[in-house]
Amino acid sequence: MQPLKILMIVDSLGIGGTETHTLAISKELIKRGHTVVVGTSGGPLTAEFIKAGIVIEEMSFQNDNPLFKNYTQLLDQLRAIIDRHQIDLIHTHLIAGLKVAVQVSQERLIPIVHTAHGMFYPWRQLQSLIDNCEHVIAVSHPTANWIKNRIGYPQKQISIIPNGIDVEHYSPKTEPERSFRRELGVADSDFLVTTVSRIAWGKTQIIEDAIAAVEQLQKKYKNLKLAVVGSGPDSPFIRALAAMVNKRHDQEIILMTGALLDPLEAYRDSDLIIGTARVALEAMSCEKPVIAAGNSGYVGLITPDNFMQAWKVYFGDHDFLAYSTASHVYRDIESVLTNTDISDQTKAVRKLTIDNFSVARVTEQIEAVYLQVLNVEAKDGGTIQELIIDLPEQTSKAASPSVEEKTAPEEHEREALTDTPAHLPLVSVVIPTYNRAEYLHECLQGLYEQTYRPLEIVVIDDCSTDHTADVIRDWRKRAQDYPAVALRYHKLPRNVGFAHAVSIGYFLAQGEFIANHDSDDISHPERIEKQVRFLLMNNDYDLVGTNYESFTTNIKQTKKTYLVRYDHNIIKCYREGNHCVCFGSVMFRRQVLDKIGGLTTYMVGAEDYEYIARAITQGFNVQNLRSVLYYYRSHDQQRSREFYSLRSALTSHEKEMAP
Repeated sequence: MQPLKILMIVDSLGIGGTETHTLAISKELIKRGHTVVVGTSGGPLTAEFIKAGIVIEEMSFQNDNPLFKNYTQLLDQLRAIIDRHQIDLIHTHLIAGLKVAVQVSQERLIPIVHTAHGMFYPWRQLQSLIDNCEHVIAVSHPTANWIKNRIGYPQKQISIIPNGIDVEHYSPKTEPERSFRRELGVADSDFLVTTVSRIAWGKTQIIEDAIAAVEQLQKKYKNLKLAVVGSGPDSPFIRALAAMVNKRHDQEIILMTGALLDPLEAYRDSDLIIGTARVALEAMSCEKPVIAAGNSGYVGLITPDNFMQAWKVYFGDHDFLAYSTASHVYRDIESVLTNTDISDQTKAVRKLTIDNFSVARVTEQIEAVYLQVLNVEAKDGGTIQELIIDLPEQTSKAASPSVEEKTAPEEHEREALTDTPAHLPLVSVVIPTYNRAEYLHECLQGLYEQTYRPLEIVVIDDCSTDHTADVIRDWRKRAQDYPAVALRYHKLPRNVGFAHAVSIGYFLAQGEFIANHDSDDISHPERIEKQVRFLLMNNDYDLVGTNYESFTTNIKQTKKTYLVRYDHNIIKCYREGNHCVCFGSVMFRRQVLDKIGGLTTYMVGAEDYEYIARAITQGFNVQNLRSVLYYYRSHDQQRSREFYSLRSALTSHEKEMAP
């Protein structure tokens, strides 16, 4: 096989998983006899690339979407690099590089392989470019599903090949130098937990939960410390939080280090690592216990038994097994503190990491993709399908999802509700209505068909003048067909308005959990069940909404909406005066009502925004489920149209493209 000349295009060389992965596979490709050139605008890792003997060619990337003069300049630079090095194949990693490569690829007939490092790419832009790629490498199963289902790229041209780890470099050391501990002033006898991640997006929430858990555990384990390695836009917030904790305890419990070019010594000097994706793999390769948690959510302590399952969600970065809470982190840290056999467990996990994620094996898979794209036979005559990496089935009893599957995050918790209705909490669904008889029938039908029991439906009729009462009578006649569902109807003597009607419904509700519902909307049959499951399994959360879609007359013809946000972005959204929770989809614990009461009457048209914001300021945690479980009906008489001018300021980002 003739050596290949490969051009890697990476927009910049900052400190991150994409850049570190590119460095690792480039070094390995050189070992295998190939020539690797990297086109980039440079960054902190440039010196590491040069040190490894990788040729660096400057490309003047300025942002994710190069336009006008910058785009023309990048095209000229790329053409010159290809001519200078006689490039056989272009391998892109980020969206700006792909945009430039697509144009030149068509001119020079040079194939493109693109690695999708996650689901953070602007999907419309990626969709317009990715069809020009000969092959797409997805670093995880969720990413492969996203590329196939959301982007619409052919499955046969997608390979799942994870990040490769230099297992010789990231290895345990019998007598570590303790330089990381010395710099932080941490004693050898202290138990050091370290988070390693960018301080941004959903990872900020993980760090917050770790800080809260460590502060609570400090009451029992006085030698416990937490180091926070990383930087990002949320650094000032985390730094302030750490300072408050340290001041309360009059000692340095939470230690901030900033970003590290290579966190190897941080791994080796720590007793436990909290991280996701590549960080989790590197730490496991160093034979350290790892709590996997990332942008998508929580996985937990990695063991030989759950290693397969954790890989399927890319260790919490691209999917998750549970939502992150301080109590989850508390439980898993304490389990490591009290486990005398933890070293045996970490040795077994390191072996799994070496067997399946070593950079040598991963690079072999990538080389096989190159050879197939270029129609060159591999040394061993194997095919790409035979070489694609996957974990052996015996690692876990969990089934291995194929690329076709699209599993909703909440599905991982399906086992939670196995009790009979008598042992499950009563849910009260509060429906305020005023002259919505034409829509109320479908609304009630959706609730009677819920998979969850016991259920109480509380309809507050705000003195309607249509045939609302007839709709209620019709459904009461069917009561025997729907056991464990109670329908309560209260017609008010005069019209009091939306806020009063909702509040009356709240105080009449008898359930432990209270769910909102607009009388012209429809709920998915599994909405209540999934929200109850979430609240039962996540005691730190008090309110939970869902993703939703809109429709006009036909529920089968829905449109996506872009209002909903998740995780730490919810708090950020309300701090900025915006609204990102669909109020009709919300379920909350009764203690929320007990503490903050009902809806305000002073913000007519924006009562829902104010209620969620008030709950957050009172210390209640809010989450949205990512599954579409609520359908919002759009029609001329809906209340939101009446107050559009007021609400537009609160929902100005609703029409933004999904991130």
